[in-house]
Amino acid sequence: MRQTRSRLPRSPIVAALFFLTFIIAPAAMPPVAADEEKPPLPTDEDVRTAYGVLMEWGTAYQKGDYLQQWRLTDFRIRHWHDRKRFRKWMRRARKRDGKLLSFKVEKALPLYATQLPCTEMGHCYRKDVDVILFLIASKYEKAYPPQPEYIVMARSKEGWRFGGGTFPNRPMGETSLILDRKDERRYEPSLEIMK
Repeated sequence: MRQTRSRLPRSPIVAALFFLTFIIAPAAMPPVAADEEKPPLPTDEDVRTAYGVLMEWGTAYQKGDYLQQWRLTDFRIRHWHDRKRFRKWMRRARKRDGKLLSFKVEKALPLYATQLPCTEMGHCYRKDVDVILFLIASKYEKAYPPQPEYIVMARSKEGWRFGGGTFPNRPMGETSLILDRKDERRYEPSLEIMK
């Protein structure tokens, strides 16, 4: 997969409007047919558990423990980014942005994966995955000005794991998410060539 720089607005005000428009606003809810029943959203207990894993994931990045960070990443992303490739992305991000000095969660939002916007390259989150979106306030040694960031925690067979987002400062480009099945079929042959 080709890495691209995100074309999302880098201005904090525009980025905040993006989140308000596409993530937080109730109007962002996709229409549901009258006879279609929505599955329940993740619970408050799920949010607390996912938050704990997110903090472990972010702390592992701060310490440079990329193996632990990789283990706390959803297996569907690990399929595309093995340990060596993952470590390479994280080291590059740290070299480019400097140390992650601090990060804190500003808001937690249990959502349907269909409410998350697709990337600029058209990669969308897998619809059948339970997700919680966390809005992050972060400070880096070099990256400036601070940008609103988000992380998606996804429920998997291993529990809550990193499932995508722009934190820490887009380390894997815009494709660091759980690909939907259409994307998996498209990219599987190229993964075999890389091995």
